[in-house]
Amino acid sequence: MENRDRREAYDGRAARDNRAGAQGGYARRPANQQGRRPQERGRGSYGENRISAMKEYRISTVRYLLLLFSNVKNLLVMLSFPAIAAVITVWVAGENMFVNYEGTKSACFVIVSAAIWGGLFNSIQTIVQDRENVKRDYSSGLRWRCYTASRATVQFLICALQSVILSLSIQGVKMAYDNVLPESGVIFPGPRLEYYVTILLIMYAADSMGLMISCIVKKAETASVMAPYILIVQLIFSGILFEMKGIANTVSYLMIARWGMEGMGSTSNLNELPLKIQATVPQITHEAEEMFESSTGHLLLVWLVLIVFSVLFVTLGNLFLHRVAKDTR
Repeated sequence: MENRDRREAYDGRAARDNRAGAQGGYARRPANQQGRRPQERGRGSYGENRISAMKEYRISTVRYLLLLFSNVKNLLVMLSFPAIAAVITVWVAGENMFVNYEGTKSACFVIVSAAIWGGLFNSIQTIVQDRENVKRDYSSGLRWRCYTASRATVQFLICALQSVILSLSIQGVKMAYDNVLPESGVIFPGPRLEYYVTILLIMYAADSMGLMISCIVKKAETASVMAPYILIVQLIFSGILFEMKGIANTVSYLMIARWGMEGMGSTSNLNELPLKIQATVPQITHEAEEMFESSTGHLLLVWLVLIVFSVLFVTLGNLFLHRVAKDTR
């Protein structure tokens, strides 16, 4: 009888805790469900007190935003990187951008490299640094899809702002050297918006890849070590530094850098720009390259592929995140 009274008293406290906990995020489990993973339990009293997926997503997103804004130093570093990259692009590679083929391709390569590195830097430690909190919240009923979606959403907002800053390099070239931009974009009336969309999709695809890696690794140090090697592989297989043939050419189509350069080259109309040597030897012809085809269909294909990369990386990251529940460290 005494044990029964104690059990009823505990269940009463647990019910009150569940009602209070539901307002802030995740409900507390009754005693008969302690130690069990969410997928192992039924739809009992714990499931009835669980908040909706949309509300959980909003709570996770707001919490992550507050966490980012609480670390002002890290936020300033995130925003200063694209600004520095834009200055370097104008200073080092901007003089011949939109003047000749080689100069424009080099400047586009610098922008693509900066976008990929910026995206990786944004997210590659995001989840692995929060691993212990993720394990704790998961034991309290956290939905993986809500957690991953909240991180992906905030990272997209960061990339959108960074892409605005990095895109200023295009206008900076015009202001610094009075170089003439393409008269029109491939899709839009002006090229500036197209450059912005391409840079944003490149950066977010790299950011999503960083999120995926952050879901896979168990230590932040491992993620940091991997980042430069990932960038090197991307740049090698971009098709710009080396001519890709055979298997190497096939592998290059799996690289964000390859599609990023195709998009930047299409808007820049690289195939129509003169070669540098043509200034002294005009009889040399400039053969058009298929990867820089300046057409609506080609640019839309590039954008679609970059979007698919982003969706695929975030989805895989969410799947890999399920392994955290089995991590006994």
